Amino acid sequence: MLTAPRLFTGYRVLSRSYFHLTILFVFLYDRGLSLPTVELTLAVYGAALALAGPVTKPLAARLSLTGAVATGEWLKAAGLVLLALPGGLPVAIAGQIIAALGFSLASGTDSALLAEVCRRDGADARAWEGRSGSLTFAAALVAGVLGAILYQASHTAPFYLSAAMSALAALTAPLVGRGLEPALKPTATAPKDTPAQRAKGPAYAAALRWSAYYTVVRAFVLALFIGFLPYLLYLRLHVSLPVFGLVLGSYTLSGYFTARYGRAAVDRFGARATATASASLAGAGLLILLWQPNTAGAAVATLALGAGVGAVRPVAVGAIGELLADRPAAEKAAALRANEARFAAVNTLLILLAGLLLDRVGFPQLLLGVVVGYLALAAAAVLALPRTAAAETPAKAPVAA
Repeated sequence: MLTAPRLFTGYRVLSRSYFHLTILFVFLYDRGLSLPTVELTLAVYGAALALAGPVTKPLAARLSLTGAVATGEWLKAAGLVLLALPGGLPVAIAGQIIAALGFSLASGTDSALLAEVCRRDGADARAWEGRSGSLTFAAALVAGVLGAILYQASHTAPFYLSAAMSALAALTAPLVGRGLEPALKPTATAPKDTPAQRAKGPAYAAALRWSAYYTVVRAFVLALFIGFLPYLLYLRLHVSLPVFGLVLGSYTLSGYFTARYGRAAVDRFGARATATASASLAGAGLLILLWQPNTAGAAVATLALGAGVGAVRPVAVGAIGELLADRPAAEKAAALRANEARFAAVNTLLILLAGLLLDRVGFPQLLLGVVVGYLALAAAAVLALPRTAAAETPAKAPVAA
């Protein structure tokens, strides 16, 4: 039977089937853009995601959760189609901005939607968050490798396929929340997501600590995946596109397993210990890449980076969701969207750093700075995490994240 949580998992797999992501750097570079311009174009996505609040927040307030998720997916599809069209840098930047606005609207909101349907069905939202998260890594692995292969035949096919997946996800989203629409609409009495509101109470303070952890680990790892590793593999090591896709695909392979079993680790060791292990794995990946900046080293490092980041989202989002479990659905969705905006801001700065300095400073020297920065910030973020969290509840208790 296709229950709402199962439909949600199907939605998320479709939504994260990114055939274009592994070859986005190559696509832009092959279109004649310089390295700084390529990195700038990649950074535009993160900048738009970080600054999307004034656009997406009023829109999300007028839509149900399912409506916001579906609209976000349609925007993602439109942005991906624009990226594939000719027109040079202006069109590519417009595509990145539109796709980022779509992701901002859908991401975080989808986790709030999952929490609501699990609340209704008496299901464990943390378990479904981890399960759906692990399957998105599997989908990204298959899509990423296929995208790299397809790129050799058609440079635009991966983008159109990704757009088609987003369109299918947009059609699936309303099925997830079917029967819950009245309850999923924001109410006039729901508290606004303002800094003053977030500052009230220990729950918000703890949620912000989890958000800082999420921001640091994901921002550094995704910057490596999007801006640094493609540069190393394609421009310095000159690997073939199938090897390029396989190395980057290993990120999603290892991420699948840690996302899949992150919930079990939380139940056994606690959210804080699991978060520490994830950050440590990502740090190990950075150190391996610094030690061995070759194809084999990049492959092993990418496996470690994927393993490190795989559990970050389900663990952190689960903890934040439970800390805010008694808040309205619209407020939780706003908090999770703000979480993505913080991550995007740091990620953007790191990708811009790559664009400005890779050709001037050199890959090893810049990577050394990134490694030192990550180790310092990740250690501070982990040490600041709450020692106990609502996420560390008995495994069989139904929880709304």
